[in-house]
Amino acid sequence: MKYSKKYSPFVTICLFLLVALSVQGCSGIGNNGPSGTTITTNSGGKQVTVAQNLFKGKFYLTIDHNLWVITGNGKNTELLRSRDIYDPAVSPDGKWIAYIEKFKNYSNLDVIPANGGPVRVLKSGNGYFYTDPLNRDIVKNTFFWFMQPEWSQDGSRILFLSDLQKNFVWADLNSLFGNNYFLDLQVFSIPFNNPSATPQVLAYASFGDGGDADASYQPANSSGAQQIAYTHYAYDAQTGTQQVDQIFLADANAIANHPGQYTPLQDSGVALTPPAVQNIQPAFSPDGKAIAYIRRESVTQMGLWIMATPPSSVTATPNDPTTAKQAMSVYFASTRILGNLYLSQPVWSPDGKQIAFFQYTNSEYDLWVTNVKYDAKTGKYAIQGSPQQLTTGGVDGGSRAVWTN
Repeated sequence: MKYSKKYSPFVTICLFLLVALSVQGCSGIGNNGPSGTTITTNSGGKQVTVAQNLFKGKFYLTIDHNLWVITGNGKNTELLRSRDIYDPAVSPDGKWIAYIEKFKNYSNLDVIPANGGPVRVLKSGNGYFYTDPLNRDIVKNTFFWFMQPEWSQDGSRILFLSDLQKNFVWADLNSLFGNNYFLDLQVFSIPFNNPSATPQVLAYASFGDGGDADASYQPANSSGAQQIAYTHYAYDAQTGTQQVDQIFLADANAIANHPGQYTPLQDSGVALTPPAVQNIQPAFSPDGKAIAYIRRESVTQMGLWIMATPPSSVTATPNDPTTAKQAMSVYFASTRILGNLYLSQPVWSPDGKQIAFFQYTNSEYDLWVTNVKYDAKTGKYAIQGSPQQLTTGGVDGGSRAVWTN
């Protein structure tokens, strides 16, 4: 197998976004933004407004990479300012916000109290450069990237993406990859109350294509298994040159419970979507029974789809052909909710009756929302009414939003 290139962590995660932007104009779901409450003026000189009659609860998001909370009752607060903040995630008890603070060569995984307060650094990626003692022509470093934190359902653990294994050489993979280091982002977790503990790896990446993204725990799993869904970036098996973007499901404890069984060539995850179609950004419904996701439908069309979550039994034998077929059956029964030139980062309302997403409209990213309804007879979701625009003026489309009560 031949690997032609590597992507840096942030470039890989944003690759799908950049491809979409390269083909789009300024058209969107609607041409007129909502009337609403002005909360700030962004760095582009535009007033950012929020149509707060369209939702209940709270959105945590970033504007100019400052952390904001906007509410359905008109209380909007800037929690952190003058920082380079990404991907807020709120603990299940609503008391803490985890987020990423990015620097030039690394990023930190931080938390603050949900109402604002002192910053607590859980994991710092700060490091230093050094010369490889075995090859003085090679300069290495101990900087690390942390990205996209998410909480476990009991709030005891935080998962995140990182290149923590970048200085580790897989001895059993050298025949394929040579003596190369593993730079790709993988899924890890740490105990919230003991962040200095050795991070547990939850999902491996495919060597050389930038790794995994969009990982989150499944809520309310009745089987007791702790499942995670994530986007898995890889190269095609035939040529090793074509990018394959798939949604995977995995038992979060499979790698820890079966040491030595799984590797980047035989990961603990099972694919829920086929390799021939690009599917990314899975988001579990509040009851954990459905997954909203983004599908690349054509060069100029992206779709918001919903599929059922397969039974947790599929992650027990993820590399078995029969299991793989069963896991992917949910994809072929997916429901299309809507489509447009560019959609990203779906997030469910706490009651499961709405889905918010970012839409690029009129040369800016804004948050939109659509009502969805579940039909118990068919087991499918359907859109209700037309999507509505929640913000105007532009928010950070490259940083995820979270919706809480």
